[in-house]
Amino acid sequence: MAATRRRGTELDDAIYRAVFGELTEHGYSGLTFEGVARRAQTSKPVLYRRWPHRLDMVVAALTSASDDVIQAADTGSLAGDVEATLHLVLDRLESMGRSIALGVLSDAAAAPGTGTLRILQTKGVALSDAILHRARERGEIGPASLPERVRSLPFDMARYEFLVNGDLTADAIHDIVATVFCPLVVLLAGGADQPI
Repeated sequence: MAATRRRGTELDDAIYRAVFGELTEHGYSGLTFEGVARRAQTSKPVLYRRWPHRLDMVVAALTSASDDVIQAADTGSLAGDVEATLHLVLDRLESMGRSIALGVLSDAAAAPGTGTLRILQTKGVALSDAILHRARERGEIGPASLPERVRSLPFDMARYEFLVNGDLTADAIHDIVATVFCPLVVLLAGGADQPI
């Protein structure tokens, strides 16, 4: 009897399970297309057609496992919302395992053409937009629009801190928010009616 060829989500799920198995056994640096193909009982060309780079394959697997998408925190203040959301991001990075998170972020920084950094920036901007919208509604900041680079800034700085120092501490998160992001937002978006 001939084996049935897997397609679509059935094949993707097998590949994602294989990626997680390889990450668990060999870590990010030891993960190979060959190992994933063998574990998923598929061929390397099948993998390469979907993901030209190891990083893309790992990010797809990690994204598929994220049933709980990070939502922008709502603490009642701009600074509190950004800080709490950055702590959620840190929790996600740590749940991956430090070496896997560092490997993914390092490869993403080294290979900007893969699109992974753009995905991360887009998610950061979306979180910031939700936070900034609420801050405007509360009168914490003015109505002026902010450039995308400013809106992604706290998440970009958190990623940088994690990559360069191998950690993202509560103090670093507080500094990113209190000394860089919030003052810049108030300066560019217009004055606040109340303290942030």
